[in-house]
Amino acid sequence: RFSRILLIGCLSLISLPSLAETVSNLYQVREPVNGQSPDERTRATQAAVETLVLRLTGDAKAVQGSAIAALRKDPQQIISQFGYEAGPPETLLVDFDPATTDRALHDAGLSIWGSNRPSILGWWLNDSVEGSNLVGDGQAAAEPLRQAAQHRGLPLRLPLADLSEQGIGNAKTLEGTDPAPLKEASERYGADAILAVHAREDGGQWQGKWR
Repeated sequence: RFSRILLIGCLSLISLPSLAETVSNLYQVREPVNGQSPDERTRATQAAVETLVLRLTGDAKAVQGSAIAALRKDPQQIISQFGYEAGPPETLLVDFDPATTDRALHDAGLSIWGSNRPSILGWWLNDSVEGSNLVGDGQAAAEPLRQAAQHRGLPLRLPLADLSEQGIGNAKTLEGTDPAPLKEASERYGADAILAVHAREDGGQWQGKWR
């Protein structure tokens, strides 16, 4: 759920003065697997290709388009090596060759988003049966967000979520139309953009509003 909200939410960010940040390991993708059978490896490898294309192009439509059909059919042409990492969950770790991958995407008519990317400060409020919580840097709840951002190649930062920030990062502010309070509170973090998310749990399912 976090990957989807991050991906869609980043289409409507509140901009700050641009500094940018270099993202590492763009061509290394981890995908969860259920065992190491050939069929499962094929499935996870194809998923890794789709993750890579989305990460490098920032274009969700490119993932499902015919332009990368050849890569889906024969992903080995851009893979340099792969291996498994113990879980839970167990994952397939795929290293793609940067030069071969870039050439294949260019040949497919796709533009590549470089490794120098705008850093994002995420104001993320979770509402669940356990209560309301603004996710702060260092909290256990921050780790799934970091993993989701890394999976999508997004340089995500989180606020400290101290008492003053908890007063700002409430549902009214995060869903409001005035960006000034968040901009002012975000200045000390030096991020390029702000992602404001209010996520609610309802019957075991999460839904989010963002801007």
